[in-house]
Amino acid sequence: MFQYDFIVTEFVKKAKESITFYGTKEANLNDLLTIIIGNEADAANIQKLTGIGIQQLASMSAQEIMELVSISEMAAQRIVASFGLAHKYVTSPREKRIAIRLPRDVAELMMPEMRYLTQEHFICLFLNTKNRVIGKQTIFIGSLDSSVVHPREIFKEAIKRSAASIICLHNHPSGDPTPSKEDISITQILRQAGEVVGISLLDHVIIGDGKYISLKEQRYF
Repeated sequence: MFQYDFIVTEFVKKAKESITFYGTKEANLNDLLTIIIGNEADAANIQKLTGIGIQQLASMSAQEIMELVSISEMAAQRIVASFGLAHKYVTSPREKRIAIRLPRDVAELMMPEMRYLTQEHFICLFLNTKNRVIGKQTIFIGSLDSSVVHPREIFKEAIKRSAASIICLHNHPSGDPTPSKEDISITQILRQAGEVVGISLLDHVIIGDGKYISLKEQRYF
């Protein structure tokens, strides 16, 4: 028993040294998980956890993690909590209002939140007269078509927030951001509705896995 504890402690010590040297942003997943799990970490457990991929691991409950590897409930909860904390970070509102100048600005702002979603999410950003983001709202979750995305709901929120313009986004869980005919149709409907109420649709950005397409940039409207 003593020998096992010593081996595990050395395993954790090496991970700690690696993270100290490279920093958390450059550290590999093996070392990060080792530090999170602590003295229960060993090579076999870490290999199983990294082997399923970070996306699947992030979606697992503590019970599911415990069924995969031999660690305590507390260690499994630490893994779940770490992913929860990361999600809070990437989705939390920025203290300073972000100015949107280019489609790339939209993608950089929303890609971390949207690229790994397993369902389509239709989200609107509300902007002021200086193109700074003053609000964000998830309008719809599920398969996108013109029967479920109502201009009324979108522009009601925009008016409530005194927005001068809006930018719409949705993700493609397939990872391919190529717009469908329905995507283009919805965009044109929203553009026309915006002209009626005096709130411009600046863009409709489709988020894929590390890729995006701006329908405005592609001249779809």
